[in-house]
Amino acid sequence: MAIITLTSDYGTKDPYTAIVKGVLYQERANLILCDISHDLPPGDIVETSFIVKHSFDSFPKRTVHLILTAENSPSQKWYVMQMDGHFFVASDNGILTMIAADRNPQNLIFHQIKIGEQRSTQFPGRDFLARAAAHLAGGGAASLLGPQTSLGELVKGSNLRGKVDLQRKLVQGHIIFIDNYGNLITNIDSKDLLEAQKSKAIEINLPRNRSLKRIATAYHDIAQDGVLALINSLGLLEIAFRDPQSKEINGANSLLGLGMLDTVTISYT
Repeated sequence: MAIITLTSDYGTKDPYTAIVKGVLYQERANLILCDISHDLPPGDIVETSFIVKHSFDSFPKRTVHLILTAENSPSQKWYVMQMDGHFFVASDNGILTMIAADRNPQNLIFHQIKIGEQRSTQFPGRDFLARAAAHLAGGGAASLLGPQTSLGELVKGSNLRGKVDLQRKLVQGHIIFIDNYGNLITNIDSKDLLEAQKSKAIEINLPRNRSLKRIATAYHDIAQDGVLALINSLGLLEIAFRDPQSKEINGANSLLGLGMLDTVTISYT
């Protein structure tokens, strides 16, 4: 059976998610619909791209990922992206380019969605994006939704990769996601730390004059004042508090006073 995932900034109180699901079922009654998340901050394309980027490949090939965060694009354009055997349907707001940031552009296919009455809509998810997703889930060709285009035509999102300076022996990144435990997930990949982890001494410098002296191997490893750094299950550097109850009570975010896009720098000798 065809699978469509849904990700949005709709929240769980409002009727918008139910409306989109209703349209999808009207288009194809035998769909499997899977919610990735609807609790994203309104308009937050950084968190949205992070969640989709790190979850889509757990689904079977040909899954359609309908992404409705910030769906009313200023450019008034919407696209289908084909990547790694999956389809992604979203507004032209930077989300798609962030999801595909580390992929070879030659392996990406884009079609601009031209179906439906787009100029007058205030609800693209309901009025034509759900129809586009159902069409793809049913095996329909992306070319029937609109003309093929290139990556260069899309709005560019933020660069979510860490920076490595081998000469100065520095690795710099930013916090790009805070999970439900208050763990601070950065855009520093484990590959960025290959040289640092071979060094004699390492220091992870955090804002507010905090620093950590080692990279742990597990959440229950030895912590420094309750805080530790480790490579998480996504292969990214994470700053965590040992045994957190929630991000509101004793998560690393609240205890360290850190938030989205704060800088994390690693130096080594």
